[in-house]
Amino acid sequence: DAGEDPSEHLLTVALDGENWMFMSEFQHQDNARPFMAEWYSRLAEHPTIVTTTPSEFLTKETTLPEIQTIGTGSWIDGTLRTWAGEEEESLAWQRLVEARQALVEFEESHPNDPGLSAAWESLYIAEGSDWYWWYGLDQDSGYDENWDVLFKVHLSNIYRAINLDLPPYLQDLWTNPAVADPAATGIVEPMIDGVALPGEWDGAARYDAPVSGGNFDIESFYFGYDASNVFFRVDATTLEELADITTDDQYSSPDLAIYFMQPNAVNFNEAETNFRTYYGNQILGFPSKYMVAFDFDTVREDGRAKWNLFSAQGKVGDQERWVLSGSSNLGGCAVDDVYEFAIPWSDIGLAPRYSTRVKVVTSWRDSLSYGDGFDAEMAPPAPAEMVLPDLEDWVTLLDLNDAVGDETGDGDYVYPLATDFNTPNGGGLWDATHLTVRQSAWNAQFILTMSEMTDIWGLANGFSHQIVQIYVDQGETSYGRTSMLTGANAEVHPDWAWEVAISGTGEPGAVQAVQAETGSASARGIDVSGDVDAKTITFTVSKDVIGSDIPNYRYIIVIGSQDGFGTGKWRDVMEEPATWTLGGGANPAPDDGIDYDPNIIDVILDGEGQTAMLSSYDVAGHAYAQLTGFEMPEVPQQIFGASVDTVTSASAVLTWSTTVAEATAVEVVLTGEQPTQSEGSQTWTVSGTDHAVTLTGLEANTSYVAYISANETEDVLLSFTTSNVVDNTPPDVLNLAAEVLEDGRVILTWYTSESATELILIDGDLVHEDAFATKKNHAFTTDVLADGAYRAEISSADASGNTNTSSVSFTVSAGAVVDESENGNENSMDD
Repeated sequence: DAGEDPSEHLLTVALDGENWMFMSEFQHQDNARPFMAEWYSRLAEHPTIVTTTPSEFLTKETTLPEIQTIGTGSWIDGTLRTWAGEEEESLAWQRLVEARQALVEFEESHPNDPGLSAAWESLYIAEGSDWYWWYGLDQDSGYDENWDVLFKVHLSNIYRAINLDLPPYLQDLWTNPAVADPAATGIVEPMIDGVALPGEWDGAARYDAPVSGGNFDIESFYFGYDASNVFFRVDATTLEELADITTDDQYSSPDLAIYFMQPNAVNFNEAETNFRTYYGNQILGFPSKYMVAFDFDTVREDGRAKWNLFSAQGKVGDQERWVLSGSSNLGGCAVDDVYEFAIPWSDIGLAPRYSTRVKVVTSWRDSLSYGDGFDAEMAPPAPAEMVLPDLEDWVTLLDLNDAVGDETGDGDYVYPLATDFNTPNGGGLWDATHLTVRQSAWNAQFILTMSEMTDIWGLANGFSHQIVQIYVDQGETSYGRTSMLTGANAEVHPDWAWEVAISGTGEPGAVQAVQAETGSASARGIDVSGDVDAKTITFTVSKDVIGSDIPNYRYIIVIGSQDGFGTGKWRDVMEEPATWTLGGGANPAPDDGIDYDPNIIDVILDGEGQTAMLSSYDVAGHAYAQLTGFEMPEVPQQIFGASVDTVTSASAVLTWSTTVAEATAVEVVLTGEQPTQSEGSQTWTVSGTDHAVTLTGLEANTSYVAYISANETEDVLLSFTTSNVVDNTPPDVLNLAAEVLEDGRVILTWYTSESATELILIDGDLVHEDAFATKKNHAFTTDVLADGAYRAEISSADASGNTNTSSVSFTVSAGAVVDESENGNENSMDD
């Protein structure tokens, strides 16, 4: 206050080194040492400033006020969200806590151990906040995997210093995958009968199992794939040979299981994964998400059997937990002279270009309880690696030329001053010239061609300067958003409200999709890559993320300058350009400090209008620019992604997609016969782009050909053979849950042990029905419900017509106003 002695006050000046050293004009001057020397010299020479240190100040015996409470916060938005909250961050903190607890417990019983000092030193290093800064999607260094390894080295050193066993997530961190001989070379189509015919597994990868497994020995195993399944063949002690083994041992029942890593896991930071085998608790060497076990109790005389699918839940207490999440149809696996499996890609979380790691384990058990057995063999010693190829049938939906030379935002944006942004042609880094949109049965793909591209910073996705965001308007919904993702500094027009927003840069950690309905953000199902030579940036997005009706959605695609330290990864546009910021925009509003000028440099449009849209912001009026995008054109009808989903002894479920929403027909004939295309011989689907049909009345053990037809396109043929085993077992309905949303809607989710139909009753009223047995993972969102208690009953039937039901009760207390007249959308409840 005025009149007080200033010597009684202390002003602390603390500089974050990397900011003034590497992010200013001083960066190229001896690591900014001249700046530091000049800064402190000016402070020391100032006539009214006395430089000191905190310790020197405290020696003056000044009476200081006591701070009773120190608020929790940080220099990032005043919160801790950059260091905690995301799944990967929480896992790192959990592992730090486990290490500290292990060290404290050890010290209590071994207070004089010579390794304690080194262990505590490693713990203190691991407690540094920067490790947790780089975990999760909110920050990305471009070298996150190196930070991850270093963090785990320090955690490992804690245990090693005091001779404790490493936790499994700290073991085998750098194990290279086993080498297949031969490697996979193409599609295989084995008959799952337990008999390895000559040439049947040509094209599959083969792995030797050099370690002896005693009386349940693995000699080798193979894996291959087609467009829908992965196939495994295990050459091991056969069922007949196992029956001849006599043992007085407690463990007398055999078990054969295949463990799969969490797809695309780049490190061991995967929640709800397990690291040990089920019976012998041996370390697998990767975070396993799925286990497929041969069900010896279901083997028929012809060798056909079922496999059971288990999903990892992570460690609960002292043991890892697995839950049964599905089973195959009879014939999903078989045994005769070898063991053979057919496993749908989707059951183990795989899709084109995904990777996983694999181990095959034989065991002997007493019961089905966790740990009640021992492992005979685990093969191969190092995990096998499986990378699924791009087998997708792509259909082009849009080729759009964007205006050239319009990387000027609202009309006069200019480049930053740093030489990192120089190009041979003096620009073009944010100038998109062409967009291609295409789809397959699994994915949508957006390919942007740029005027210029470099990867000057060597980012993992192959490009450095661009941030690209795709806003998807799926049509009229109750939850569409108009605010764009943080950092874009713009809005979408209310008529173009988005349901899904996808963002990507050259940093893998900056890739994410945000769902407007739930607010959830995830990187799963998105692949972003750049090709500097071709000057293209490609987004490949799973339809599970973006939605399935790609031709009928509308899109807003924007491009800006990527800044790894910027808000939302966007580089700021200011009134005047600076070393690391663009110019030509506006400074923040003086009254509220908010940036209202867009950081968007280019918008993909079919025609003019970019300048007008991006200049429609108003700093004084506190208004953001409003954006629209482009609509998809009409495309020729094409049939793609046709597959046989399920086959029984008397029925088959077929699925396919079309580029144009219309009814399609399918006619099934015996192999060798020709279709009649008569009205009575065809089965029609309802109008749409995703189609499914259940063919019934088929003969057992018979080969058929299905002819799928649509207007103005060639027929697509599918061949299949019905089973010779009659299925009388209904699907299990598992993990039924009801999540009540804040707005009064309810999400019902469940899993069926085989592909099954959907029928939902709420308090006896039918609210939803899907008559085609095409899904194992089921989800349905109700309309808004009035407050009260409800009971939902779920019925699911397999392709053979076997039905099972389950129910769940829930209470809604959202206080929502329900429009009783509302009906007509897919999710509305019938009266």
